[in-house]
Amino acid sequence: MLKQLYTRLSSLNLGLWLLTGVMVALALGSFSPGSSEQAGLDSVPLFVWLRQAPLFLSWWLWVAVGLIAFLCLNAVVCSIEALRKKGRSIAPHLMHLGFLLIVVAHLFSAYGSFKDMLEVTEGSILGFRDSEQLRVERISGEIGPMGMMTSYRAVLRIGQGPSVTIQPNHPLFHNGYGIYLKEAALSPAPIALLEIHREPGALPALIGALAFTLGNLMLLAQRRKR
Repeated sequence: MLKQLYTRLSSLNLGLWLLTGVMVALALGSFSPGSSEQAGLDSVPLFVWLRQAPLFLSWWLWVAVGLIAFLCLNAVVCSIEALRKKGRSIAPHLMHLGFLLIVVAHLFSAYGSFKDMLEVTEGSILGFRDSEQLRVERISGEIGPMGMMTSYRAVLRIGQGPSVTIQPNHPLFHNGYGIYLKEAALSPAPIALLEIHREPGALPALIGALAFTLGNLMLLAQRRKR
């Protein structure tokens, strides 16, 4: 019985069916009633939202999470089975490792991510968990001939450190937090919209994506040679 279970868990067909199930669950959730109530899903960690959301809104995510858990088990068993067969390429192992790292990265972010939008003025002070304080020293920009802002920036200082200028697409990073300048206005008084973002799964997701991509490229190269 255990051998039969192991054989089924190491089946490629099982992996394909699980992937199909995940896509179906996500599609049903995207078009299910109550999409407006699901808006908060983008602003809080996944596990926080799952604990707070009623089951009629979150059922599809629970199904997707359960299927992904079985998919991870399938990937691990498939890797073990591939290691038992000598002469196999390293490409499948890289793909499985990349997939598992991406899942682990999402688990980290689902538990410990943070995102908040704040309107700040010159002189505003924000606090971090490490007791450091961020001070908004200056908000400035240029206004074009049509009366619209063509560029804007904010000068920030963390603790007793040096002043740092941030602009759109040029954020400031501090102990895992990203500080992004989203918008700014100069009248009637300088004001800026900052996004504070923490994504603990970013690094393992990057490593997993690189490993998965490398495995795919190696597999394609091997098949071209054949």
